[in-house]
Amino acid sequence: MPSKKFGPAAVAAIALGSTAVNAFWRLECEGSVGLARIDPLMDFDGLSDHVHTLKGGSAFSSKSTADDLLKSKCTSCGVAQDKSAYWAPPLYFVGDDGTATVVPEKPPFKAYYELNTGMTSNGKQQTVEAFPNGFQMIAGSNYRRNTTLPGPDPSEFSGPFTDESNDEREQRAIGFNCMNYGLNGGQAKNEPTLYRHSLPEKSWIDSNCPDGIRLELQFPSCWNGEMDGGEKHKSHVAYPNWINGGDCPAGFDKRLPALMYETIVATDKFIGQGGKFVLGNGDPTGYGYHGDFISAWDDGVLDRAVSECTDMSGQMRSCGVFEFTQDSASCTLESLPDELKDENTEGPMSSLPGGCEIQSGPEQAKKGKGASGSSSGGKSTGGSSKDNKSKDYTPPVNKDSSPPPAADSPAIPPPESKPESKPESKPEGGVFAENKAKAPEYVAPPSSPAAPITTSPSAAVPVLDAAGNVIRTDIRTDGGVVYENKVVLKEVTITEGGPKAKRTPEAEHVKRHAHHRHQHMQHGIGGRRMR
Repeated sequence: MPSKKFGPAAVAAIALGSTAVNAFWRLECEGSVGLARIDPLMDFDGLSDHVHTLKGGSAFSSKSTADDLLKSKCTSCGVAQDKSAYWAPPLYFVGDDGTATVVPEKPPFKAYYELNTGMTSNGKQQTVEAFPNGFQMIAGSNYRRNTTLPGPDPSEFSGPFTDESNDEREQRAIGFNCMNYGLNGGQAKNEPTLYRHSLPEKSWIDSNCPDGIRLELQFPSCWNGEMDGGEKHKSHVAYPNWINGGDCPAGFDKRLPALMYETIVATDKFIGQGGKFVLGNGDPTGYGYHGDFISAWDDGVLDRAVSECTDMSGQMRSCGVFEFTQDSASCTLESLPDELKDENTEGPMSSLPGGCEIQSGPEQAKKGKGASGSSSGGKSTGGSSKDNKSKDYTPPVNKDSSPPPAADSPAIPPPESKPESKPESKPEGGVFAENKAKAPEYVAPPSSPAAPITTSPSAAVPVLDAAGNVIRTDIRTDGGVVYENKVVLKEVTITEGGPKAKRTPEAEHVKRHAHHRHQHMQHGIGGRRMR
């Protein structure tokens, strides 16, 4: 059989799957413009059946378009030229008596713009394009209450997931990560991005996550060129085979920034209290976590940022294209529907906003009764909801006086949420009791698989070492530790006519060098992740 000899550059493309990380930045949003049952994509010109935390332009409404958002008087995010809308359901604590209270965020909310490239299905290198104004999409599934995945990502590299459907990749695109900044003598090493794809039960969170939970949502970045994707706002986009990077499936040859939402919530405010955590859409499992996006940037700004903002630090202030807001935390919605002006969305209250029913599954959830309107472009069906009445708050009754697990007790393994099980009742104090029980230090369960590390291979541009081998260097971080992966690629000979092999990102030799970065405390949160 004839043989072909591939030089170092060709080997680099074969080994890496031609995935490249050019740069990224974190759009930081210190505040929210509102907490309301508004969703212009799924409940256009009406009311949503569940509440969302709303970030971005102040002109956001139940029938927002990009043109409307661009007229916003302010934005709750840090870049003044960005009036885009970013929204997702918040997390609530529902006590044993049914009282619901929103779990406060630990700002800033962050929207990552990752400029990861890859290959089309027919082997052409992609170039990242800016979101056009008016582009809109949804990530995740509001009605999902179960999973077809085996558990946390099994591979150290978290991919590629070559044989998985887009639906399965979507399930891997959500994360509920345990935050514990006291680990390793104060050198935090929290769980890697998109590691756990369901919301752990409250008893485990209480015992292991003294600094809260990080909610993560990765959006698709492979695109077919359409501005929207039908009634579900999804069919125009797909996930690459590394979820946040990698190669795109057939029919999705264009490449968009890999957008990811990251929200840290203060579950530690409720340590020791009997009850459970539930997303604002009535989901206690986490499988139904989702988010929406409408792009609305000042003319040409995002195009320039995609081309010019190549700093690998992720700091939005390193980009000279951006102008920055001065008081984004004070930006609020310019108007609300009359039906929502007096609705209590923060709590304490007798139910979730809009009377949203808690649906545990495992069957798919159903749309709630508090909704009106239709998928964007439809006409409002009118109607209002008066189901969610505020009531005087009474702290949960202490039904279990036993203390939390001792600090030297082994931690309970983080289970995938089981809808049929009920969380233990361990109430202790009021909603924001200062003398709350302190969670013990997290101890990794011996039987748990090693935590995978989310990483995106860097640019497939060949660089030669002293011996003439092609090398590649990745930069990634995990819990405040920055890792440098050095990959040495050897020249190979491939014989034609044999069995067709799948591409693999593994290289012959990997050397890792960890560089510790000590970051300043912000808003009471330390050890921020640098991707």
